[in-house]
Amino acid sequence: MRTSTRTLRPARLTDPSESLFPTGEALLSAIRGHHVGPHPLTSIAYQFGQLHQQQHLHGPARPVCPCRAELSRQTDLWVVDHVPPPHPEATLHSETLATVIDRLAVQQVQAFHLLMNAEPSDPIVHAAWYRLAELVDDYTDLTAAVAHRSRRLPCTARP
Repeated sequence: MRTSTRTLRPARLTDPSESLFPTGEALLSAIRGHHVGPHPLTSIAYQFGQLHQQQHLHGPARPVCPCRAELSRQTDLWVVDHVPPPHPEATLHSETLATVIDRLAVQQVQAFHLLMNAEPSDPIVHAAWYRLAELVDDYTDLTAAVAHRSRRLPCTARP
């Protein structure tokens, strides 16, 4: 009888975006503060979420926090350091990754606020959560395209 000496290795990821970017669900969890995780972008998403929750509590009269620009800069620096160079014919995305994550945070905070303060069956609650799902889909499509080098992100930060 022959015994196996084969060692088990973790399954290889077939999608490069799975290891490069956090999932949309991971970002939403971080924005809510439920599970931030080890990825630098989930930490940034958490901070965007905290910022927008505070702004939501204090109303639109509160001035824009300068830390929002710093979070955007940190995101752009992460992109410069970690995203593979795009294919020469890759199309340019119109927004930075920071803008995409920031918008997700705004929508997550708004949708959660509506769910907690309006009648759950109200169409405005459904519309807010539907919009959030669309933004998550957009993020997922964008990060997959960037990981596959078919899209490139604008960068405003310089190392």
